[in-house]
Order: sequence, then structure tokens, then C-alpha cells
Amino acid sequence: MRKPMVVGVLAAVMGCAAPTPVPDGRPAESAQPSAANAPPTAAPATSGAGAAEMAAAPPPQEGGSTALPQDGGARTGAETAAADGALQPGSAPSADADAGTDAAAVFAPDNKILPPLESEELTARASALFDAIVKNEPALAEPFWFPKEPFIPLKDVKGPDKYWDNLHAAYLNDVKAMHRKRKSWEGARFVGFEVGSRPKWVPPGKEANKIGYYRSLHGKLKYELDGRPASIDVHTIISWQGRWYITHLGDFKKR
Repeated sequence: MRKPMVVGVLAAVMGCAAPTPVPDGRPAESAQPSAANAPPTAAPATSGAGAAEMAAAPPPQEGGSTALPQDGGARTGAETAAADGALQPGSAPSADADAGTDAAAVFAPDNKILPPLESEELTARASALFDAIVKNEPALAEPFWFPKEPFIPLKDVKGPDKYWDNLHAAYLNDVKAMHRKRKSWEGARFVGFEVGSRPKWVPPGKEANKIGYYRSLHGKLKYELDGRPASIDVHTIISWQGRWYITHLGDFKKR
């Protein structure tokens, strides 16, 4: 009886003990849930204004470097112009910008500034001269005429102010005379102004002047009438501080 009892007790004890698992060479799976199956972590609640600020705020930069645009560094034309200080369409230019774009704003005591052969302001003044001829209104041609104030110190003649008055009167008469060359100017259309001969520097002491200037002869006031090209001869233009002005519209030697 004792031997069967001892065997029964040992069997009971061995049946209660947990068997030791035998490793099969495969890594044990983690007891933690995978990232794909894990429930999302709730973000802290943020007010509407706070969310907008967080979305608009740029990411922190290291070493003080400038944040690049999210398009990989490319900038739009407006962004580039703004960064370079260029004016945007519709924006008003500053006083400094006006001074930098106006050649006449840069004063040269020797007047040795060669005006451009083409410019918007030259075209505008030439167009005004053409309108004066077409409409027979000499006053419209004043912007293209050499102003009196700089003419007086420029010319080395007796009574330069009276000399200017005579030249100016001749200019106004030339406008009227050119108007009379056509019976009708109806349909005439201004095309542009072309500087004539190659500009030549006339130094002080030449042509009875105290201050030098650039001079060009026989410019062309171009227009169209009835579909045909035509032009009006502009005898003499000279420079003053980067702009062209007329001193003789017609041939003054034939007067």
C-alpha cells in the first residue's frame, strides 16, 4: 500500500508544476500592441486662435539660419521683388526712387550727361509737339523747348535773355508754319521721335556758349496720315542735365 501511495503523491506534485518551455529559435512577440493597432493618443485641446498661431508659426531654426519657403526655396515674382526692394504693381514710388529714375534730377556742373536716344519722357514731349502742330496750338509745344533759366548762364552772348526770347518766338512761329504745310491733319497719328545725327559734345567756348552740351541735328518727328508714313524735321536739339531740348525747330539760317 505504501508504494502505490508514494507514487500517487509524486504524480500529483509533478502534475501541478508548470513545464519549462523549450525555445524554438523564434523571437518572442512583444506583449505591447503594435503601432498600427494602437489607439491614437488624444492631442491636448487647443482654442481656434491658438491653433491658428501654431499653424502660422515657423519651425524653430538652429544657428540663426533663415527659414526657407515650403516650395523648396523658390520665390514668386512678387516675393523676389519685395525682397529686392522693387516696387510692386500699383504701389507708389518713394521720393528716393523718383530721384533715381529721373536723369534730370542728377545735376552735373559741366552738363556732360548724354541723354538717352529713346525714353518715355522724350516721347511724351515729342508727342506734345506733334499735337501743337496738328492743332495749331504752339503753347502745347513748350515742354520740348529749351527752358530759359538754364539758357541764360549757358550762352556767352550779350543779352542772353533777349536772345532766348527771339529764339522762342521763332519756335512758336515754326509750329504755326508747319501746321500750314497741310490742308488737313485729320486722322494724323503720332508714331515717335527719332534723334537725328550722332550726338556731338560741344565744349565751352564753341557756338557762343559758356557751358558745354551734346548736340544733334535733324531729328525726325514721325507720324502716319491716311496709312502713309511721314515725318517733320526737327533742326537742332541740345542737351541739358540728361534731357534733350529743341533750340531750333526750323532752319534758322534761312530766316
